[in-house]
Amino acid sequence: MEKALQRVDVVLDDTLADVSPRLRWRDGPAHMSERRNSFTNDASGEMDVSRQRHLRTQISQGKKKKLLKIVSRRWEEKGFEVKEQDDGRPSLLSEASDGCIAKIDVGGSGDVYISVGVGAVSSGPSGDIAGEEGDSFPKAPNGAPDYTPDLRDPYWSK
Repeated sequence: MEKALQRVDVVLDDTLADVSPRLRWRDGPAHMSERRNSFTNDASGEMDVSRQRHLRTQISQGKKKKLLKIVSRRWEEKGFEVKEQDDGRPSLLSEASDGCIAKIDVGGSGDVYISVGVGAVSSGPSGDIAGEEGDSFPKAPNGAPDYTPDLRDPYWSK
């Protein structure tokens, strides 16, 4: 599981390495999801390990596609193959040969998040990984984490 988590965090860090001007973000908690046989519902002895990164920098409507192009190019350089792309939303899903899946997506309130996940041979319950809680988020009016971007950038937010 530790190797899988390292892989996830390296892909997240590398995804935004070439983005200029730099973007700011908050990391969500690392999460494990137990894989189960779809017929018997028995645990398979494998887990999916994932984490989301939520951009704090506001990305204007006109720059969202540009950001996705930069991310797509970076992922392709790192051996990922684009599997799904939606220019209307916009979103992009790519997969590496080791099964690592990376996705960048624009949420309903304009928030942009990157999600990376990979499988691991491990057993245990599904849920957040202890010690990998990520960053703290402000609270939304309903008490849930508020993922709304809260920082403006002279380039990305125009």
